[in-house]
Amino acid sequence: MERIRLGLMLAAVLFFFSAAVARLVQFQIVEASEYSAIVEVQSSGKVPIPAERGMIYDRYGRVVAKNVTSQSLYAHPMSRRELNRVAAYLEKRLGLQPGEAVRCYHLTRDRFRWIQRHLDDQLADRIAEEAPRGLYLRVETQRQYPFGTVGKQVLGFTNIDNQGLSAFEYSLDSVLAGTSGWADIRRDGLGTTFKVREQALVKPIPGKTLVLTLDWQLQEIVEEELAAAVVKYNAKHGMAVFLDCATGEILAMADCDPNDTDPEHPTKLCAVTDQFEPGSAFKPFTAAVLLDAGVIVFSDSVYCEEGAWRVGRRTLKDDKKLGWLTFRRIIELSSNIGLGKCAQLVEGTSLIETYRKFGFGMRTGLNFPGETRGSLTPPQVWSEYNVAALAMGHSVATNALQMAVAMGAIANGGQLMQPRLVLGHVDERGRVNRDGAPVVVANPLKPTSADTLRAFLRGVVENGTGEPANSKFVRLAGKTGTAELPDLENGGYHKNRFLASFCGFFPADKPVIAGIVLLRDPRPVTYGGHTSGVTFRSIAERYTVSNPDLFAATERMCEVREEPLNLTAEVPDFVGRDLIQARILAEKRGVRIKCDVDIGMVVWQYPAPDRLVLAGDEVILAATAPGETRPGMVDLRRSTIRRATAFLEFAGIKYTIEGSGRIVYQSVRPGEPITDKLTCRLECRPI
Repeated sequence: MERIRLGLMLAAVLFFFSAAVARLVQFQIVEASEYSAIVEVQSSGKVPIPAERGMIYDRYGRVVAKNVTSQSLYAHPMSRRELNRVAAYLEKRLGLQPGEAVRCYHLTRDRFRWIQRHLDDQLADRIAEEAPRGLYLRVETQRQYPFGTVGKQVLGFTNIDNQGLSAFEYSLDSVLAGTSGWADIRRDGLGTTFKVREQALVKPIPGKTLVLTLDWQLQEIVEEELAAAVVKYNAKHGMAVFLDCATGEILAMADCDPNDTDPEHPTKLCAVTDQFEPGSAFKPFTAAVLLDAGVIVFSDSVYCEEGAWRVGRRTLKDDKKLGWLTFRRIIELSSNIGLGKCAQLVEGTSLIETYRKFGFGMRTGLNFPGETRGSLTPPQVWSEYNVAALAMGHSVATNALQMAVAMGAIANGGQLMQPRLVLGHVDERGRVNRDGAPVVVANPLKPTSADTLRAFLRGVVENGTGEPANSKFVRLAGKTGTAELPDLENGGYHKNRFLASFCGFFPADKPVIAGIVLLRDPRPVTYGGHTSGVTFRSIAERYTVSNPDLFAATERMCEVREEPLNLTAEVPDFVGRDLIQARILAEKRGVRIKCDVDIGMVVWQYPAPDRLVLAGDEVILAATAPGETRPGMVDLRRSTIRRATAFLEFAGIKYTIEGSGRIVYQSVRPGEPITDKLTCRLECRPI
């Protein structure tokens, strides 16, 4: 009997251990993946971690869009107990009424809810120490634009989640955004969370860092001069585009709307989205058709009817009473009658065909948000008047980018280039890789015709309607335009409202940069040569003098070869000198200095040493007074945004920028001691 009981007990023990081993085999081997997933769900939670957005550089390595790191607070309670503790903590910390936290932040169990984005570092550290389970801190990046609103219409902007909402940030959002990762929120066996700072389970993949074709120095110059022109000529709006005529790489694009109520967040770039009738600025492309067809040469003469030519039932007019003119003088003096008569030598369909080769009536392929294609619609009947009207830029709709690209084809010898905004990307090793070679889209005119036409366009500036744009510093070539604005309410055209334009390139003999400047409804001066042409000249002069190496030989840059040394000055190195020495050196070099103290040691300057500037230009200095280790705040009023931000970055001062143009107000007074906690608010407007 005893033996039977022992046998039964042994059998029971063996059965128990066999069953236990069998269950372990089932849990650990047969159904391991299923139960592992259950454990993972019960002991952890996953929330997405956005990837760091790719940075953006200009063609010379200037950072134009970067990321600033901060911490943000969110709630993700996993139980009713955690939810109650989170709500109580938020109500205490934020001064809310009982129950208000749940309503305000829509708190619920096992759901992600943002509480506060981009916290102050001290507040984030305090929350990390005292926050209950269910509240978490996430390291986030926020987009920052070091040059303020400069180039904002090209760059666009992002929302608080770093998603691109307009312009370049929007069009290449998928490339810049990267791939999100996942954070792991760990809990113990009782369901209690034990990490407040989230930890990456799958690391996010950063977005690609891109290099633009833009030159931010030229971009800033264009924006400043365009804004100044809009104010000076009382224009309703201004646009400009400049590009490398040999490659099609866009160097600057800008708009200026004095009525823009939200300059911080422009929603479109009118230079590519808005269409207009180009008027006389379109005439070079008609001249290209005639020269290529061989139906006329520069010395052929045409009678211009003393200012009025009856064509069928209509009369074509010139601003001046002109008689016999050579074809070259027709272009230089912008005679509507002369060009209209010459255009009768070819068929209207030939005009349309060549215009299309110049890219009119179709998108450029830039793929910029909102880009228009324009229109180039042939009339139902090719009458003499219709041919003449088309030849002088009527019945054509285009945009500023198309005009600049087409002028670039004349400048480079006859090749229409694909415009580009992205130069390349930065790889993992920090090297810049170019994204493809320049692309030739078409060959709208012969090289010999282009040579002749370039000479004509130089003549426009030397002896024609563009004479006000003639410069001592750089040889300009181009064509003026003063087109009547269409009357959208009553039909037809306004007789006293105009679109003034200048489309050209520089240097004239060996072109490097082509572009266009347009001013809508300038008053009282309306002519393109006197308004847009002068603005084009100012842009070209400032950029040429600042970048002489881009234009090789001095004789190409300056008309009078004996003058350059008297017209320009090289910025000395003032840093490390006392102010008395700096003033003596500045006088010898032909520049002026501005400093807010009378005595002291120079610790910073702008522009940098060895830069070439116009003689008499101002160099701003920061100096430490005797006995001080840091300079006081500099007077930034009337300075450019670039100059102001250069000093603020040097001094380590945080800043915000409102508006565009030059600085008119700074919240930190000149001379105020600089501390690490300072934040300076700058207000700007065109001056």
